[in-house]
Amino acid sequence: MKVISIGAYKGSTNSYRAQFKLLIGLKKRGVDITVMSHFSNEILNYFQKANVPVIEDYPATKVDLEYVKRVRKIIVENNYNIVHVYSGIITRNVVIATKGLPVKVIAYMGSVSLHWHDPSAYLTYLSSRNDKIICNSNYVFEHVRKQLFGKRKQKAVRIYKGYSPDWFSTVEAYDYKSIGINKNAIIVCMAATYLKVKGVQFFIESSYYLETTKEVHYVLLGGNCDNKEILNLVEKSPIKNNIHVLGHREDVISLIKGADIYAQTSLKEGFGRAISEAMCVGKPIIMTNAGGCTELIDEKSGIIVPVKNSKAIGGAISKLVEDNGLRSDMGIAAKERIETVYNIDKTIKETNDLYDSLMLDLNQTT
Repeated sequence: MKVISIGAYKGSTNSYRAQFKLLIGLKKRGVDITVMSHFSNEILNYFQKANVPVIEDYPATKVDLEYVKRVRKIIVENNYNIVHVYSGIITRNVVIATKGLPVKVIAYMGSVSLHWHDPSAYLTYLSSRNDKIICNSNYVFEHVRKQLFGKRKQKAVRIYKGYSPDWFSTVEAYDYKSIGINKNAIIVCMAATYLKVKGVQFFIESSYYLETTKEVHYVLLGGNCDNKEILNLVEKSPIKNNIHVLGHREDVISLIKGADIYAQTSLKEGFGRAISEAMCVGKPIIMTNAGGCTELIDEKSGIIVPVKNSKAIGGAISKLVEDNGLRSDMGIAAKERIETVYNIDKTIKETNDLYDSLMLDLNQTT
């Protein structure tokens, strides 16, 4: 079995950690795997240290015919059996490159943005060329199945996006005293790029409804969160001097680790990378009922509240602020849930099993 995984690894290491750790884990498990992409230096170094062969190439446009030719040539010359694809732009090019080739194609879906009535979807994820679509949660899995008809529904496969607390064990907790926060204060953190779907405004507005006499500080991380709308909401808060909008940061894990509570107030979430990371470092979770992310926690590890309900979010935060024992117990349970339910080792095994089943099918048809 020879596998080529084609994706994009030019961004931050945290953004792609679960993905490249999966591929490295498959290599360690004995899968003959090559990774084709453009890479950041740090992620490229991870692959090279793990002796994962890499090919540096990436399409210049949505449909790059020269790239398509290069991909097809690489697949044919190296006798790859499985092409495991990440991202829409890659999928669009790969379905063209693999036309008529005796290979199995796997696409990856981590959101609910796929729709059967969208003509462009048939050039990517709904293309008949895809043999399987890996969905990173039950929420995404059920959504994708609804976009497929008849026997094609069998193409959807649920494999949770796995994490490991070990990845962050050496990360030092951020010292919030450096930005003037009292060491005895309770810190509530949220990380999200400013997009409508992330519901950042509801996080800030929840501070209007806190019911506690304890000192509480809000920390908001993420690109463009320091915009006029958010800053106006901060100005209206009863604890406006305790709200810290820090913008884009490279030390997000450290900041989450130094906080007491992690909150995510999205309107929609496929699974939730930042939530998974917060669980890895033992933080109790408050999240909105926004989709696949609710599968991450249970009643022992966090609290789920309705979307767009600032008062309910504030009430949940107040509950954890007031109860030190509950806050601690939920944080421990959150970390244990990653270790037992959503561990990267399970993702590696289930992905390897999928490869094996596709190889069996391939051998039977050739």
